[in-house]
Amino acid sequence: MDQKGNLVDTEPKPTINPPENKDKEHEEVGQLLHDEEDLKNTRCGIGPFKPSWLQVLARKEVYVLVYCMVGMVQGMFFTYTVSVISTIEKRFKLTSKQTGAILTGNDISQVLLSLFLGYYGNYGHRPRWMAVGVMFAAGSGFGAALPHFIYGPGEDAIALAGVTSTFEGAGDNSTETYTGKGQELCFSHPAENCGPDGSGGGSYIGPIIFFFCSQFFVGIAISIFYSIGVTYLDDNINKKTYPVYYSISFMLRILGPVLGFFVGGKCLSTWIDPNEAPPLTRKDPRWLGAWWIGYLFIGSGLIFSGSLLFLFPRKLPATLRREAKRVVRQAERDRKEGGDRGLSYFASLARQSKESQEKPTLPNLKKALKRLFTNKIWVGNLFNTTVYVLAASGYWNFKPKYLENQFRKSSTEANYYTGIASLVSLVLGTGLGGAVLRWAQPGPRFVTGYNIFITLLYVCSYVSLMFIGCPKLQVVGPVEGSAIPDCSSNCGCSEKYSPVCSEDQTTLFYSPCFAGCTAANVSSSPIVYSNCRCVTNATIQDDYSAQNSTLFGSVTSGYCPEPCNNFFKYIIIQCIVKTIASTGRVGSSLIHLRSVSDEDKGLALGLLTVFISFFGFIPAPIMMGAIIDSACLVWDTSCGKTGNCWLYDSDKFRTILHLVPAVFVFISVFGDIVVFYYSRQLDLYGDREDQVQLERARRLVGGNATLSKSQNLDPPADT
Repeated sequence: MDQKGNLVDTEPKPTINPPENKDKEHEEVGQLLHDEEDLKNTRCGIGPFKPSWLQVLARKEVYVLVYCMVGMVQGMFFTYTVSVISTIEKRFKLTSKQTGAILTGNDISQVLLSLFLGYYGNYGHRPRWMAVGVMFAAGSGFGAALPHFIYGPGEDAIALAGVTSTFEGAGDNSTETYTGKGQELCFSHPAENCGPDGSGGGSYIGPIIFFFCSQFFVGIAISIFYSIGVTYLDDNINKKTYPVYYSISFMLRILGPVLGFFVGGKCLSTWIDPNEAPPLTRKDPRWLGAWWIGYLFIGSGLIFSGSLLFLFPRKLPATLRREAKRVVRQAERDRKEGGDRGLSYFASLARQSKESQEKPTLPNLKKALKRLFTNKIWVGNLFNTTVYVLAASGYWNFKPKYLENQFRKSSTEANYYTGIASLVSLVLGTGLGGAVLRWAQPGPRFVTGYNIFITLLYVCSYVSLMFIGCPKLQVVGPVEGSAIPDCSSNCGCSEKYSPVCSEDQTTLFYSPCFAGCTAANVSSSPIVYSNCRCVTNATIQDDYSAQNSTLFGSVTSGYCPEPCNNFFKYIIIQCIVKTIASTGRVGSSLIHLRSVSDEDKGLALGLLTVFISFFGFIPAPIMMGAIIDSACLVWDTSCGKTGNCWLYDSDKFRTILHLVPAVFVFISVFGDIVVFYYSRQLDLYGDREDQVQLERARRLVGGNATLSKSQNLDPPADT
């Protein structure tokens, strides 16, 4: 001991082996650093099933592949729900506010569990935690499809698809045969089925509960996957190569959300009951796609991919080798600086540091929370991310619905174009951003300053897209600002919305009844309505009592051809902006992970999930859904109850959908500015990792005490 009572290494120091003996050196340190339990925790398998041939899969490349596969299928869940949300609204008579509330189930579970899972799960068997979460998501997929099997395709779908009844069209000189149920014509109206007790119409409560529970349980999987899964990846790869692996994993995982739109488009191109074939085109707003099929596909995919996570070890073998290499580097640096401590000292220090790490207890949780909320970079990034999610979430939840209503696209087209735009933009942008960070390695001020530019770019894009749309639909019928024509004023028409296009391919009628039609041919697709008193070959017929009914024209079901060509301008601008913005994704991830210590990463990601869920994902769809509902012109009314919206004021819809997120994104830039101001000392690429780990180890095991080899690697008694 010295005069201060510190232990002094009194034995001769071993020399550092030359480079050619590094492997032997690493093996020696590994024996000092790791015990039998550490080695056991690196073996693949479950319980006693850990065969030697399976151990070849205990590699970071295999984990990234499985992680991406699970993330891809899991990512399909959210975007698939978004892609079919308008169809679910029509099937179960839901408002946008109600569907927005359903989508919050995903985030409520994240608020309740993310903090717990991010903190405690980081100390457990992380791959198995993730596997359990994925099984929850698989159950959610099957649960989301249950409403179809319980409630069926619905009365509207049965009426549109069924060609079982025949009767004569009523009215003056009407001798044509009307075939098919559920068609409302002039003087001929199908009876409204409200049930024996007068019930029926309006929203279904049962499906709302099913969909909400489904979203709630998939939120559990997301909480685990995007907090624990990211930290497991970061802990098992070299810090310098993290941008490459993250870029690869992100590009593969974004295939999931993109495929979600594609699967949604494919499913919605099939009638809700695949055994039937209604006489409607897919652009007809009454078309109901098979929204439920995709959930069965996603649930099956999650069971398969998630089961593979059970096989991964608590820690990958490469991590143990990297820990040994770090000890060797620390000893080499100490020798170059004139120090006299050998490998045994640094190996013992690293081992004691691992044993002295804070355990997941409530007092330590409070300490960790204090560390995070006094970290200015982390707090600034938290503010920026939360407010940005609040802005973007409401927009993306209703984007396919917006494309359907603004540009008169079918649900299938809306999903395909949304998916293609996302795929091209995110793959190009993320790949470029990851490559730049890996090989150019720009400084933290450049990375954080670039994020400010991206945020302001988003503000400009939302403002510009607010002015790109199509003219408001002019509908002849009971719509605000439109008069009911005299030619159908005595037809006794209800307010059931079934738009039809006149022969001039321009005039749009509210329904065949308001066009004065008395006959329908449902054997054609789209349906052709004839003997329409408000239509002639050239102009609207004023004298609807004319004796010669051949003067009357015909209409077809669905919207008229859209003369507006702004749709592709809208998609191209989005592609350009998203490609540029995606180049900053990897940098944002690096900033969030490197701004906190290793032991706080899981908690930091869990807290981030809590904040963006509680203040972003939960209020955004409800708020945006309520605002969108305010733009509705025509509501579905059945049995005196209000259901889904059929027609929106497209000008108002376009303005609010882009102005609201533009304001919030602009507010979020203040968080970017805080991160930029304090980011100078960030170590993005692990250049100071060895020194940081050494200082952390000394802090944990008792400060400046030195060790003696005679202690045989056991911690000094006073620590």
